[in-house]
Amino acid sequence: MESLSLSTPLSWWRRLRLSRAWRVPATGIGFALFGLGGVVLSLSVFPVLYFMPVNKMRRARATRRVIALVFRNYVRVLRALGLFSYEFHRVEQLHRPGQLIIANHPSLLDVVFLMGLTDASCVVKASLWRNPFTAMAVRAANYVSNSDPDLYNRCVDTFKAGHSLIIFPEGTRTKPGQPLVFHRGPSNLALSAGMAMTPVVIRCEPATLLKNQQWYEISAQPPHYTISVLPDVATAPYMADGQMQSMAARQLTRDLIELFTRQLQSS
Repeated sequence: MESLSLSTPLSWWRRLRLSRAWRVPATGIGFALFGLGGVVLSLSVFPVLYFMPVNKMRRARATRRVIALVFRNYVRVLRALGLFSYEFHRVEQLHRPGQLIIANHPSLLDVVFLMGLTDASCVVKASLWRNPFTAMAVRAANYVSNSDPDLYNRCVDTFKAGHSLIIFPEGTRTKPGQPLVFHRGPSNLALSAGMAMTPVVIRCEPATLLKNQQWYEISAQPPHYTISVLPDVATAPYMADGQMQSMAARQLTRDLIELFTRQLQSS
């Protein structure tokens, strides 16, 4: 008779979590949890935070800390379901106040990871301000709409209050196999504000939750996320010798693309 070792149940569970038969419905559960959590929080916690009798910046920080806590635990739940694994490098650097954090955007979960790691503000899609399940949250957290006509001043006000700001320079998720394309807006903001930039390189291997990809179109193996915070990129040298800001922003953007590309191509 075949004997069973103590590791047999665990090995069986690990094999199951690697299979598509498990991960497709588990992915559906993950999306359902996100939607359900958003509804519950929008009807309970976020209205309370939005109407707290405190000043706007204190309310925003409290709201973002709640969002960070929710996202950290959401990521843990998804990992427990076997949907992915992850590792972090130098993420303690994100806890410094008043940073301009820029990151590449390979996957839908990038925002969840970064907002779970820091209570920073974020430039978000304008559609979130019109969605009844997210509008209260983004307003209470004082996030910045990417269609705000006063976008620059809103970002500067965030820094003046000592808060950090997350921007994805691509403006949308990365197209697999295509060169990175960064908008010059973050570079212009950093140069105008005289700020360094904190690059965050996000890898997702194999690629998953891509732009225009259905939730059930999962990779053959659970993806592994690697989130690495790089040393700050100083921007003052780009404005040396009376350099025009428009030219400096172009060069800074090119250098950032080269930096991210080099990091993504390294082992």
